[in-house]
Amino acid sequence: MKICAIIPAFNERPRIGAVVSGVRPYVDTVVVVDDGSDDGTAEAAEAAGAECIRHHRNQGKGAALRLGLRHVQARDFSHVLFLDGDGQHRAEDIPSLVSTAERTGAGLVIGTRSFDRARMPAPRYYSNSLGSRVASWLAGQEIRDSQSGFRLIRLDCLRGVELKARKYEIEMEILIKLSRLGCAIEHAPITTVYENGQARSKMKVIPDTVRICLHSLWFRWAG
Repeated sequence: MKICAIIPAFNERPRIGAVVSGVRPYVDTVVVVDDGSDDGTAEAAEAAGAECIRHHRNQGKGAALRLGLRHVQARDFSHVLFLDGDGQHRAEDIPSLVSTAERTGAGLVIGTRSFDRARMPAPRYYSNSLGSRVASWLAGQEIRDSQSGFRLIRLDCLRGVELKARKYEIEMEILIKLSRLGCAIEHAPITTVYENGQARSKMKVIPDTVRICLHSLWFRWAG
């Protein structure tokens, strides 16, 4: 396996250096997509050892991941690792995803959180639980954590797949389109980092969940 980590980041200067430094021992290359930051995120990422590509203005997580994929798909990587730039994913969990991919040969391995009701804010707990049920129905196979941004994907599964999402619906678009192609999906346990009971995330639970649901229906039957 030859793995490239792709990390979308928007105004994450305080954390991106530590994220890059943590990931580098586990992968061959780290690419940070600076999604229009104005706080020096790109410079901090490069100082930590990442390749950095940029959007001149903020376009959303989906657009950033698509730019990252275009940047690496012609290179000789076997897998891409997606994780967020805000520090909510632990680099120490990367071997869990890698070993699952090696053991199963799955095209997509999702880093899956435990959904501990006692630790998660209620809106996010119910949003994730409902979203995963809907995702399982749309994908036609079990999806335990539909909105996890911590994923390991075989690049050959993504070649020829046209991704269109601009924002957080990118996770569902990938799940649905790879499932339609017969790609096997597996799960690996991960830990989510919380601060004051909140996961580090810029996602707005209600509006973003509605957007994700509407786009998911489009991806399943028309997109």
